[in-house]
Amino acid sequence: MPELPLGSATFRAAAVDLGGSSGRVVSATVDGERLRIDGVHRFRNRAFTDELGLRWDAQRLYRDAVAGLTRLRQEGHAFTSVGVDAWSGDYGLLAYDGLLDAPFHQRDARTDRSFPLVEAILPAADAFRETGVTALPIMTIYQLMADREAGRLETVQRMLLMPDLLAHWLGAEEVAEATNVSSTGLALPRGNDWDARRIEALGLPSRIFPETVEPGTVTGHVTEGILAPGDTTDITTVASHDTASAVIAVPAHDENFAFVSCGTWILTGVEVDHLITSDRAREAGFTNELGLDGTVRFLRIAAGLWIVNECVREWGLDGWGARSTAARRELLARADAAPSTGVLVDTGDPRLLRPGQMTARIAELVAEAGGRMPTDRAAVVRLVLESLGAFVARQVEEAAALSGVDVQVIHLVGGGSESSILAQAVADRSGRPVVAGPSEATSMGNILVQARAHGEVRGGLGDLRRIVRASTDLRRHEPALR
Repeated sequence: MPELPLGSATFRAAAVDLGGSSGRVVSATVDGERLRIDGVHRFRNRAFTDELGLRWDAQRLYRDAVAGLTRLRQEGHAFTSVGVDAWSGDYGLLAYDGLLDAPFHQRDARTDRSFPLVEAILPAADAFRETGVTALPIMTIYQLMADREAGRLETVQRMLLMPDLLAHWLGAEEVAEATNVSSTGLALPRGNDWDARRIEALGLPSRIFPETVEPGTVTGHVTEGILAPGDTTDITTVASHDTASAVIAVPAHDENFAFVSCGTWILTGVEVDHLITSDRAREAGFTNELGLDGTVRFLRIAAGLWIVNECVREWGLDGWGARSTAARRELLARADAAPSTGVLVDTGDPRLLRPGQMTARIAELVAEAGGRMPTDRAAVVRLVLESLGAFVARQVEEAAALSGVDVQVIHLVGGGSESSILAQAVADRSGRPVVAGPSEATSMGNILVQARAHGEVRGGLGDLRRIVRASTDLRRHEPALR
């Protein structure tokens, strides 16, 4: 990545990027032509279980984010702006005296009961035809219905989606950013605002839904004392659904591409300018999510590196100490060198969505596919990554057929872009070249929206992607000849 003297760029920002298994604070400078990452502070994100179910320690995430902002501020100049992105679906409930309790995890089983309640009132097939959003138990609509049934909304004053919750604690107003609203199941088509009709039909209190704002809106200032004395740092909404931020940083040249954003989840699709609401699209499991500048991400959501992470946790290698980190690196290196197992499983199988006993679930799928479960851990990792690649290739074909986009290249971004096994498997199975990188796509997309909002970058989505191409070392994987 090209080196810029610190201070030569007029704009410095921080991205708080929260994922399902880890979080990071990334600082960067932008000069209108290039983005340079100055520092990264990483921390762990682990759910916990109590008597009510699976939860997130949101307050610890906030403390870790503040620690990262403070450290990175001490290492460089002041931030003009801070933006927060996170996974979709989950939220915090605010009562008069603050957070009601720890936010529920989207994988908690409580939506098993609320899903049919919503379906009886608002059938998923009708909702898809109206909004293009498919029905998934992890969505906000089903979680809020579970809260309503449990009587948890009676004293609640506001519901804030996870990135908006942390931004509020940093000093922002209580708002809801539009790209994230679009994935809740409670939005008007294209996520322009909350759908009052659907909210009323479900008996949800309208008071809890905050004002919807667009990416690039300044909603407050970082609370005094979090950064250096005398700093004035804006809080700017970004495309706060982490996939929306990641797709901004897809280094594409034109519209004939598919994207794969691979982290805990793997999201595969194409970028279009309209909703795709056909019955065939719904039956194939695709959904429509709002992107930057009115774009639509037509995509399929499935388990991604979550599968590998759960195996690693089962093997006791998920610690953050030097020994665990070295063991994970050694495992991934052995997976790179291991031969193909010759068997693939369907990584879209819902059995892989729940935590716990992941290797047993994989073994069950391997047996159903007529194979034999490897005994070597590196071989298991390779099997999962190759299976993810085959799954992605199928989704690219489906997305192209359903959207009419003539996909010429596939862009793989996020943490999964660092896996040569995954990238090559996608290329081989799809018959299309795969461009891997950037791995920090979400943070880069986050920061570029802030830069544009503050006038450091001008133009549209293509101009932001030009900066990504100029700022990133990309790796191209060609499909093997058959």
